[in-house]
Amino acid sequence: MILFTFIMLVGPSAQAEEKQAIEPLLSAETRLMVFAPHPDDESLGAAGLIQRVLSLGGKVKVVFMTNGDGFPEGVEKEDHIAHPTAKDYRAYGLERREEALRALATLGVKERDAIFLGFPDGGLCYLAGKFPADPLAYTSPYTRENRPPAFEMIIPHTDYNGRDLRREIARVLADFRPTLVAVTPSDDHHPDHCATYYFVREALMELEKKGLAIKPTVLSFLIHFGQWPVGQGAGTGSRLDPPEDFPGNGSKWISFPLLAKEAETKRKAIFKHHTQMLVMGRFLLSFARANELFVFEQPWQGLANTTEKMSCCGK
Repeated sequence: MILFTFIMLVGPSAQAEEKQAIEPLLSAETRLMVFAPHPDDESLGAAGLIQRVLSLGGKVKVVFMTNGDGFPEGVEKEDHIAHPTAKDYRAYGLERREEALRALATLGVKERDAIFLGFPDGGLCYLAGKFPADPLAYTSPYTRENRPPAFEMIIPHTDYNGRDLRREIARVLADFRPTLVAVTPSDDHHPDHCATYYFVREALMELEKKGLAIKPTVLSFLIHFGQWPVGQGAGTGSRLDPPEDFPGNGSKWISFPLLAKEAETKRKAIFKHHTQMLVMGRFLLSFARANELFVFEQPWQGLANTTEKMSCCGK
């Protein structure tokens, strides 16, 4: 009777903790797909998770929504120019692409497992709102392009609009069939990050509607939220804590502890993003901690919620 009482008191709590652990999801059968709005987000938010999955014999694909080519301050500092041209922005995007490949190689990810969609940096919210489908196409004010580069285009005749981006995301999801998806959350303060969440969610829902339900577990990792996490200190030995004023903090954050080697390798990967270290090195290194933070996203039931407002995009 005493044992039964102990189980009743402790059991539910233990089960809740087990549900909030990431480690039980990871094995040689894990197929992790990370969606990074820009090159460097994968290293900041999920470098440890990527390493752990690979070390267990699992598979990893990293999908870059944009090449990070719409960053005036970064282009000006990297190229030492005051007024970048469209050509300068395009060259900057290619440089960030190469940095991402070097960072992924540091983490153990092969080049063939990196997917660059080539959509407009700073423009994903426009695709969600003002440019939802053909024949509309958004033109980047930086690169002056209105479609992904031909060598990055997965589906022919893809343009910069919301429908085409969802189609490309759905294609990579259907091809890889991940068991685990990591993506930036809807409450991330960067519009591209918030929009990435909704585009991934809607692509998964569209696959479900077509009878190609993949149903991966979805984790979100926060990158931009006010001054967080700069004020918390940094270093591979310190712990990353969630921001106190994050919306819906009732939902549990999961701290994913990194091995010392994983933390050090993550730091090395962050340094591979040279162009970003030049402009915001302190911010990037604020993610070089002894843990990573994730939130289990609620199951996405059917297509009923696809019209939910994207507050970050004003939609």
